[in-house]
Amino acid sequence: MRARVTDDLLDQIRQRSKAGRKVIGETMNAVLAAWGHPHLHSGVSIRRLTKTIFECRVGLDERLVFVFIATPPELLFFFIGDHDEVQALIRSMR
Repeated sequence: MRARVTDDLLDQIRQRSKAGRKVIGETMNAVLAAWGHPHLHSGVSIRRLTKTIFECRVGLDERLVFVFIATPPELLFFFIGDHDEVQALIRSMR
């Protein structure tokens, strides 16, 4: 399993402080380690938003949004934002 980050999200991450980038990277690694082990999902705060879209918490206020791609197996992280921004993203995709 591997992780991939979209260019837009990578640009957003690069604008953050070194400590902020570290927290995001650690969160992505934790999601990769927990993926496929449902009993670990709650510890990483992985939640299903739609049939194909998931989120995980980065700190108290922010969430990383990603999709699982089966072939080749990877998690594609594509958005970061607070609860309201994530909900607006989901509504805009319907």
